[in-house]
Amino acid sequence: MSHAEPRPKVSALLPTYNAEAFLQRTLDSLAAQTWPELEILIGDDCSTDRTPGIIRAFAEQHGNVRLVERKDNLGWLRNSNDLMAEATGDMMFFAFHDDVVAPTYVERLAEALLARPEAVLAFSDMLVTEPDGSTSPAIFSLLDDAPTAMARGLAMARWPRNWWVPNRGLFRASAYRKVGGIHPNRQGEYSADWTWLLHLALLGDFVRVPETLCHKYYQKSSLSKGWPHSPEQQQALRRAAIAEVWGSSADTWVKLVVGARIQWAPAVLKVPGPVRRWIRTQLTR
Repeated sequence: MSHAEPRPKVSALLPTYNAEAFLQRTLDSLAAQTWPELEILIGDDCSTDRTPGIIRAFAEQHGNVRLVERKDNLGWLRNSNDLMAEATGDMMFFAFHDDVVAPTYVERLAEALLARPEAVLAFSDMLVTEPDGSTSPAIFSLLDDAPTAMARGLAMARWPRNWWVPNRGLFRASAYRKVGGIHPNRQGEYSADWTWLLHLALLGDFVRVPETLCHKYYQKSSLSKGWPHSPEQQQALRRAAIAEVWGSSADTWVKLVVGARIQWAPAVLKVPGPVRRWIRTQLTR
């Protein structure tokens, strides 16, 4: 887009909790963004370390920062939902407190969304640092050639490798309002961002910007590192995913096929390859 044209406002959503050891680098990466219309919205979840002081000092130094006060600990899901509800941007993204984004992160992703009116989310490739210091790329290209709600839904229904990468992307506020936020399942917050992304994928295209614009730093205390991935959790997650599909605005046939893919996935994985391929063919007819 031309720099003379008005740029839509973008909201960075930063839910924090006991992040004093690594929060400043996240804040510095947000302050360095090249996109001028940026709101930084921070909701601290009753941290007991120096996190509140760090974010207050940051807000005093930057006029585009808004702090959302918490009286009780909400957990990452409710905290994130509340920040989405408070945001005033036309687009928004989660700036999790253990992520660092490149200075052009917002600019590149916002331009990608503006160039694709039918898209609901734009995301980049990532670099991941594990608690032991090892690094690896995280790339999610499964939706690169998925132009329909059916194709996107079936791809996301597989709970594929690196499915979480788009959750570090920029999404339209209108899409958030249609989905209604990130919904818990019967096991609480377990992988609830997967069902959120599944619903978003049924709404519109995901645009991948093939540049490494986000760096994820896992900590030993990272929430996803502690999930046991028990059968009970996975069953609750599948039920929640089917509810998201049926609650979406997708066509009935898309809902039937994608819902069946989620429901039958565990059984399909146990059958011989030729039978599995036949089932896949029937689901996509």
